Amino acid sequence: MNLSHTRIALRIAILLMAPGVHCAAHAADGGTGTWRCGNTYTDQPCKNGKVVGLDDARDAAQKRAADGTTREARSAADRLERDRLRQESEQAKRQPVLIEDRPDAKPRQESRTGARKSRKGQSGADYFSVRAPASTAKKKTAKAAGRKSAPQG
Repeated sequence: MNLSHTRIALRIAILLMAPGVHCAAHAADGGTGTWRCGNTYTDQPCKNGKVVGLDDARDAAQKRAADGTTREARSAADRLERDRLRQESEQAKRQPVLIEDRPDAKPRQESRTGARKSRKGQSGADYFSVRAPASTAKKKTAKAAGRKSAPQG
């Protein structure tokens, strides 16, 4: 490449960089401030926003310590996320368990040989019903009160 081509390339490069220098000057002026807009903070001015002066008075050792703590917290958070994702994938592989609790469901076949003997007053179904203790106690007291107040004759 001869000398004239180099000068032309240099002039073109300078012409292309000129608008960028102008934008960089504005960015440097406006980008250093922080505005509080209501309950949020931004680097852009906003309506009714107040400029907040930020001053970092820490020395280099304190900044390194804070950066180290931040790195440790991020690595701990990443580790916890990996654990959570692993546990969720293991849980997703498990099949759901269906518990038949309907009275009309067929009883399961027993593994032992021979049929199950039913006791007196019980059906052969494998289900049961539950009554609240309070309702049973109320019925018993009402029945007992009915016997006491009934005329003996």
